[in-house]
Amino acid sequence: MDNLQLRSTEAANEYPSDVLTTYGRQNNARPEQQRLHPWLRWLLLLFILVAFARLCWHLDANDMWWDESLSLQRAETDWWTLTRGTLTMYDGFQALPTTDQHPFFFFILQGILIRLAGTSEFVLRFPATAAATLFVPVVWALARIYERRAILLPTTALWATGFAAIHPFFLWFGQEARPYTLWATTSLLAIYLLLRATDGPPFVQDGQVSTQPSGNLPPTRRRTINFWLIGYVIVTLLSLVTHYYAIFWLPLHALHIYVHLVRRNRWLGPTIAMLIMAIGGVIGAVVAWQILSQGGGENFPEITLRILIPDLVNAFSLGLSVTLDDPVHWLGWLFGALAVVGSFWSMRSWRYTRAGGWLLPLGVLIPIVFVLLLNNFLQSPYMNARHLSVLGGAIILLVSGGIAVLWQRQRWSTGVLAGILVVGLLYSTANYYTKPAFGKDDYSGMGRYLQANLLPHDVVILSPPFSWRIFDYYLPLDEIERANAEGRPIAYFGAPLLNQPWPETERFLADLQQRYRRIWLARSGTHPYLDLEKQVPNWLRENSTMRLREEKFFSPTSFLDLELFLTQPPVYEGLEPPARVHVDLLFGDLIRLVGYDIDEPLQEGGALPITLYWQVEKKPTQRYKYILQLANIDDAGAMHVLAHTEIEPYYGQIPTTFWDPGKTIIEYTSLPPVLFNPAQASQYRLTLQLYDAESLEKLPVTHHSADIHISGEQQAVFPFIFSPQ
Repeated sequence: MDNLQLRSTEAANEYPSDVLTTYGRQNNARPEQQRLHPWLRWLLLLFILVAFARLCWHLDANDMWWDESLSLQRAETDWWTLTRGTLTMYDGFQALPTTDQHPFFFFILQGILIRLAGTSEFVLRFPATAAATLFVPVVWALARIYERRAILLPTTALWATGFAAIHPFFLWFGQEARPYTLWATTSLLAIYLLLRATDGPPFVQDGQVSTQPSGNLPPTRRRTINFWLIGYVIVTLLSLVTHYYAIFWLPLHALHIYVHLVRRNRWLGPTIAMLIMAIGGVIGAVVAWQILSQGGGENFPEITLRILIPDLVNAFSLGLSVTLDDPVHWLGWLFGALAVVGSFWSMRSWRYTRAGGWLLPLGVLIPIVFVLLLNNFLQSPYMNARHLSVLGGAIILLVSGGIAVLWQRQRWSTGVLAGILVVGLLYSTANYYTKPAFGKDDYSGMGRYLQANLLPHDVVILSPPFSWRIFDYYLPLDEIERANAEGRPIAYFGAPLLNQPWPETERFLADLQQRYRRIWLARSGTHPYLDLEKQVPNWLRENSTMRLREEKFFSPTSFLDLELFLTQPPVYEGLEPPARVHVDLLFGDLIRLVGYDIDEPLQEGGALPITLYWQVEKKPTQRYKYILQLANIDDAGAMHVLAHTEIEPYYGQIPTTFWDPGKTIIEYTSLPPVLFNPAQASQYRLTLQLYDAESLEKLPVTHHSADIHISGEQQAVFPFIFSPQ
């Protein structure tokens, strides 16, 4: 072992001799001492399975949000368009090509999957789920390297792998169809491969530990180094084409390579390090130009260290499903304190620092410095912790290193501390699964509502057009297209119009009012920047006859609204109504039904469109509601109700107290979706009742035509005459 004492005169490797001596002895240990215990391998497998099961559970329970729809839109384009990052926005008339702010690798994986398995939420999110699962063994592998180098203590790998398997941050983004977990995993894997590619002594030769091999490297070792080096280059490139912020860790790579090579070759180390930095600089400049030229990131808030640090500490400890005002958020600072302990331990002396102990602390510090510099001198590059997902692995390893230090000194108290941390992680996980505040926008609820109430002569406006793809995914736009292709009077468009001044949008909306009876406005606030002043909804409210309905759907951070506007006054001045089926049905000598139309549903299982034609004998002083039912007659003559609606005319916006004699009120209504056979119309009946909206007293039928049957003096039963236009 004398050669180790002469290490100070050698210039072969950056790793100090006393660190290597320790691990040289370990390398000369008996084989059974070098191998992992089998139960550790089983435990690693258990952690991986726990992570995968947790990520797959309820993977498709939430709707996508706007960013995820951009992933879908990009993944389903042709391969060249996908690689270029072109995203095209539509408004129904014109297309606006834009460039996505993310590179292509993640979307290629999505594109392959959706072509094989469809476009369900589960399939779209699975690449992120797989990456978050693979994150667990990568953390294990990197922690084992740090243990073998004595930079971090034994048990670090176990703590780190356990935390990685149940970490709420990687649950959140492992169930989101975005590239953040893949970026975190590939970046951490690149560090692991870099360390393996630059492994220095000890070399075991003739049973002795040497800091430097005699002569050239053995061919098998050279092949091994080349294998790790090729893997490092490939994975680093994959990281760079997964998320542009991967350049934040290139200085880390450059510094490590410089330290590794400079004492071997005074020119090679600096040259390669400068080349890596130059590559990062070129990528950064191109990306900055691409993003800033489109106005990207203008909605990102200005940040300071006072804002950034609490946000990052909370995100990479308890995750996004614990907010800063949650009583347990203080646990995040406990995680942060442990990370500080792990950082100091990894650099507890110069020899351990030179052995690689600086990598993880600088891996946390460098991206934060970059973000603050960009914020101060260019533009804020940060919205929330997802933009620094790369920190996740390093922080988990440092926290685990801190726990390992405490565990070595006091196991019982450290076990209690670890238990508290695990409870905090599980609490955050429970929040994620159970609290609506951590859910996604309810686009599917909007789609179901619209499908149940959409009628012929309706038009749907999607606002903003930038949300076109997510509206298209959840709203019944395909049914609208099919009905329109069949000649049905229905359509959908986006507003405000793209690349057009506001007066053009005004003229467009006015034209829609002339062509359609009702206008649905579907509005999302996730990306509101095309209409910050809310000109579209304000114009419709001011220029429509009235707003009939406003339905609000769940949105945790913004709004998701659906409004229905009546375009023209529903009043016919002549006494003879324009109904296709005429009836004479008088309730309480006051309100008369003089006709009705029954149209074909827009799609199978859609709402049954019915138009009612009302008149009054004199102006009512009370508000009345009605019950309208569709029933079928069985062979025994009994009626069975198939669909039922109970409302005030026009949802109370045009109550009966507004009705005047000598005018026909035309009400466009519907029955809930029901399957019926138009060819067997004779087996169906419509029933109608009217009652006082306050007293609930039903009005008797005081007059009716011969084709109407009266049941119990208050319910009118009349033929179901299917009369599509």
